[in-house]
Amino acid sequence: MAKKKLKIWLSATSLLESDFMFIKDVLLKPYEVIYSYELTRIAGNNFNLDKHLKALEECDLFLGIIHPKLNLIEFVPRNIYIKEIEHAISYNKPYWYLAHRDVPFTRNLLKDLILNEKGKKESKNKYFFDIRTIDIYKSILNQDRLDSGFHQPVEFFRLNNLLILLQENLYKEEKKTDKKLMLASTVYGFEDQLSEVIEDLQQNKFKVFNSHFGSIRVNPQLSNLDNCIQAAYDTEWFAGLVRPYYGTGNIKEKNITFLEIQTVISQKKPRWFYIHRDVTFAEKIIDHIVVKKKISEKNGKKRSFGKNQLTSNHYIDYECIELYNYVIKDNEKNFELRNGNWAQEFYSFTEAQIYIETQFSDKEFINNILKTVKNGR
Repeated sequence: MAKKKLKIWLSATSLLESDFMFIKDVLLKPYEVIYSYELTRIAGNNFNLDKHLKALEECDLFLGIIHPKLNLIEFVPRNIYIKEIEHAISYNKPYWYLAHRDVPFTRNLLKDLILNEKGKKESKNKYFFDIRTIDIYKSILNQDRLDSGFHQPVEFFRLNNLLILLQENLYKEEKKTDKKLMLASTVYGFEDQLSEVIEDLQQNKFKVFNSHFGSIRVNPQLSNLDNCIQAAYDTEWFAGLVRPYYGTGNIKEKNITFLEIQTVISQKKPRWFYIHRDVTFAEKIIDHIVVKKKISEKNGKKRSFGKNQLTSNHYIDYECIELYNYVIKDNEKNFELRNGNWAQEFYSFTEAQIYIETQFSDKEFINNILKTVKNGR
């Protein structure tokens, strides 16, 4: 007699049909996949939450995926995803969770933004995300599209994605000789990746101007800002990387990378801009974040008070952030003592595939977990 398949409860705030089919293809042979959304869709206006959760009890394992938007059906409560994971935990079901990058990013942005003394939104932790990078992005969006040097800015996330984009557009441009190309980018926390981009550019016959690389001519009688601006005038082509970090190259209110970008735009030089996904996404949702958090100083100590709010928008539902907070056990203050709070971040579903295959491909690994649950050890 064939062994009975283990049942996996699949709970996803939203899921493309193609991604669901991949999950089924990976898990179908050793497992039976029970997709929560399909059950709610079939039930329609006869949906009953208790009956729905009763079906979950019959499953052996739980797989959750948090995308930024909810896939809502009438008569189904918006918080059904938390209800499902609560029920799974109460019945001691082993569970695994994945979360799209935009969910933890927005959650952290909500926690991080503060109002400064002038009542303007500001980033408390500028190493995580500096809200001023949105100003750079907006200036790029406001370019004259009829300008001969204009090229449509493109979005990147991982380094390999950036290198592919360089190959797809910049490298295809016709150049008669080794072109002088200035590469402008913030450096901190990006040194190794920046070096790899420069190496790639050199292999494609560009003479690269870049301060980190040491290939900008320096006039000792000029400031760092003026030397970089002069390089922007001297270059023939320009590539700008806009990352979530604003950089340390700031002189009072002036940012070197920003001014390099403004210079080449005003000079109408051939230019290509690559914008990190966190910046493009933050630009979309920033006006939907009501910042109430302020910093006060008492007895020489700074503390923040007030809670920021996310208003309704087309990009992310707050319930997805609440679900993420629940999964990572955000309410537990002692981070070191948390158990079962792993939520695997992914950007492309290819990354999610790796995690899913890793967890469920080894049946012996799964059986050992189930034995541990059954024996209570």
